[in-house]
Amino acid sequence: MPDLVNEFSWSRSRDGLFQECRRKYFYHYYGAWGGWEADAPEEARALYVLKQLSSRQQWAGKVVHEGIEWVLRALYEGRDLPEAWLVDETIRRMRREWKASNDRQYWTTPKSGGLFEHEHRIPVKPEDWQLLRDHVVRCLRNFYRLPLLADIRKTPRERWVLIEEIRAFDFEETPVYGAPDFAYWTDSDRLALVDWKTGAPDPDSSALQLGCYALYAREVLRVDPGRVELLEVNLRDSRVQAHPWDGGKLEEIRSHLQLSIRSMKAYLQDPAANRAAMDNFEKTEDLRICRWCNFRSVCRPDLP
Repeated sequence: MPDLVNEFSWSRSRDGLFQECRRKYFYHYYGAWGGWEADAPEEARALYVLKQLSSRQQWAGKVVHEGIEWVLRALYEGRDLPEAWLVDETIRRMRREWKASNDRQYWTTPKSGGLFEHEHRIPVKPEDWQLLRDHVVRCLRNFYRLPLLADIRKTPRERWVLIEEIRAFDFEETPVYGAPDFAYWTDSDRLALVDWKTGAPDPDSSALQLGCYALYAREVLRVDPGRVELLEVNLRDSRVQAHPWDGGKLEEIRSHLQLSIRSMKAYLQDPAANRAAMDNFEKTEDLRICRWCNFRSVCRPDLP
């Protein structure tokens, strides 16, 4: 098998990390590269382990997304996962993952990931962990009760487009990663792109993310923006918000990508080879960001 190459690409999460802190961006996409290898240098290994950490809120969102994917894949195969089974299995899984994280097993199996709160020994009250579990259960139960799910169920499987598939498409010679959580053709012959949410709304972030989905629809699925429905589904309160789209908004997204890609490449030592030097990536001066950064123990170890 050929060696993996650290190729430059773009995604909404990468763009957000670059805007948040240049040094954090370097650690995540360059310093941690190759850290999964058994013979990786100690620094790369440590950065990779830290890169894999999630906050408990991020972990909850991931668990919900993967639970929904189980349901949809089962439906695609003609099976139906009972709600009670999914809830029970998800709780069992959370308990296993919480214990493994609390025991810091992610340092020996770094791809498994761990929780930020465990790594940095941040005290979390037992009742707060219980609230997190209750939040996950509520999101899953709300999913089963969505009229949207009823619509998906009755849609012929040949009109389902994708389930949690991350495919890159070329944007001016840069691979762009950004696929919706689910997509299907509606009765009115429109392409519905669905994005599951479990946290508080973030209008700016959602606008960019959904815009990338519209670009994805045109570039990968060859569907005109006028035939696309962007559905943001907040599972915390069972709210489905439709975002209309058109060619003008799509051009705004294209302009954002062009500027973001140019800015990222300007920091590289060798853009053609995607080679970076850490000293070119400054640290943020906003210590509020540092306190919740995965790399705080490496970058600012004296921060209380």
